[in-house]
Amino acid sequence: MMTSRERVLTALECRQPDRVPFLELSVDKEFGNRYLGIPSPQKSQGLGLGDEPVIVQSLFGGADYDALTLADALNLDGIGVSFWIKHMGVQAESEGHHMISGGLISTKEDLQRIRLPDPDDPELYKPVREFIEKYRPSDKAIFAVLNLGSDPTILSMGFEHFCIAALTDRELVESLFELYTAWYEKVVQNLCAMDFDFLWTTDDIAFKTSTYVDPEMIRELFMPYYHRVASKFTKPWIFHSDGDINPILDDLIDLGMNGLHPIEPGPMNLASLKQRYGNRICFCGHIDMDELSQGTPQKVDQLVKQAIRDAGEGGGYVCGSSNSIAYYCQVENVKAMKDAILKYGQY
Repeated sequence: MMTSRERVLTALECRQPDRVPFLELSVDKEFGNRYLGIPSPQKSQGLGLGDEPVIVQSLFGGADYDALTLADALNLDGIGVSFWIKHMGVQAESEGHHMISGGLISTKEDLQRIRLPDPDDPELYKPVREFIEKYRPSDKAIFAVLNLGSDPTILSMGFEHFCIAALTDRELVESLFELYTAWYEKVVQNLCAMDFDFLWTTDDIAFKTSTYVDPEMIRELFMPYYHRVASKFTKPWIFHSDGDINPILDDLIDLGMNGLHPIEPGPMNLASLKQRYGNRICFCGHIDMDELSQGTPQKVDQLVKQAIRDAGEGGGYVCGSSNSIAYYCQVENVKAMKDAILKYGQY
């Protein structure tokens, strides 16, 4: 029997572990309380931008429980910590949960408002080192979650303004890309020098029906910056984007990531992707968020069974939700996903 760490790393190498691993990008703290049977606080514990220049938070621990306690209860094979820059997005609170509703950067003059911290400052990584020191003795795979650079660029401008400026003010957009790309180039090098098992980037670029902007614009505008950051990875890494990324999938895979997440059901066909790319990349996720939140345990069980049948053969598949475990997911459905992975995922 492999340890969780060995299991995840074997799958990310497109080899066959002892069973299909179970990974989540994050587990909402409110959900964690419910899963563990702990009364939730009156106010949401949701992720806010906060006052620090970098958002470093356990993506599995809550105010009332430890990350390892939740990971063990869920039989998760990994736990992670965020390392997101505090971008210039405008944050709004809706029903106790934080959302980005716009951006503060609309002109070249606004760029002066951005003050990125020194990416080589050891103090910036102190909370990350503490996370590693605390959880390294466990057998879990330990990871950090960060961006390549498009997410903070888009969120700093607000989505609509970004789309307009990409056509009418390319210099502003490229200036933002350059700022965040240069910062993350150094961050990736520093995180890879630490005792993480892998890194996980989160740069959404697609809706269910199409990419955010024309695929050719992504190739022309996004990809040169992505390649700069991607070239700095010296450890395995997973790329995340929701939605239909089929039109640019070959371009993305050429970045050299080890895993692709979350293979959103509907726009992305897991079985055909496994047949086409299964020897090049590990597929991660795919269990429908709608079913985890509104479906039944029986339906979730069958979704996991089918996903493992479609992508599990020979290894190179990590099962999990088609995004993350959100506050609105049902405990009984997530438990059904966990149980089904253990039941159907044995090699």
